[in-house]
Amino acid sequence: MKQRVISGALIAVITVLVAWFGGLLLDGVLLFIGLYGSYEFIHIRKERFNLPLCIIQAVTILLLFFFHDYSLSISLLELVVLLGLAVFDENETFDDVSSVFLMSTLLGHAIYFMRYIQHTDKWMFAYVLIISYITDVFAYFVGRAFGKHKLNERVSPKKTIEGAIGGWLFGCIVSLAWAALFHFFGIDSRIIILASVFLPLVSQIGDLSFSLIKRHYGVKDFSNLIPGHGGILDRMDSHIFCIILFGALINLFI
Repeated sequence: MKQRVISGALIAVITVLVAWFGGLLLDGVLLFIGLYGSYEFIHIRKERFNLPLCIIQAVTILLLFFFHDYSLSISLLELVVLLGLAVFDENETFDDVSSVFLMSTLLGHAIYFMRYIQHTDKWMFAYVLIISYITDVFAYFVGRAFGKHKLNERVSPKKTIEGAIGGWLFGCIVSLAWAALFHFFGIDSRIIILASVFLPLVSQIGDLSFSLIKRHYGVKDFSNLIPGHGGILDRMDSHIFCIILFGALINLFI
């Protein structure tokens, strides 16, 4: 528990610095998240670790981060390369290359939208992160205090319906209060209200989705990089889904 608290405090400090200063610090942290997260995903396959897959995924993430305007072309090119690898390398299956395509798409878009949102408004950037943090924290505590009905035992045996409702409710309230404090970041308030209602749900879907991935590969954590917390992907699971959805929303409406 002590390790978890210390690691959590360090993560909080880095998050605040990145949100406030942005720039090269932000880009450096985001590239580390993307590239190390890519390594974690390839690594959990253990006996099937494949350097070409790792390189393809990492290059795709870098291209999506720096050249996001060409994201469709980049993703299609990666798809062709991955399927070609599966055709000519008998050790790589369709399932393998499909999972790599999915993860590189998620990570590449997530780190790009994190930079995009922070550049748009640092308080808005904090808003998206707060949604994920608050939803996760209150889902845990409400679930421990009142949880009786399992949410999805197949994917995450400890999560409860009561915890999910509590996380969603507090995520909505706190994110709306934060947005109101900063006058909805100069955006149509209806968009932010809609985001505050749906993003806590999306956050929990992200958490469950990454739990599903870990169960599929038979691992508890993606890595042990962060003592008491697991790996980069273990900490970013719910954030990734929130950031992609909110980034797409403001990209459409701003």
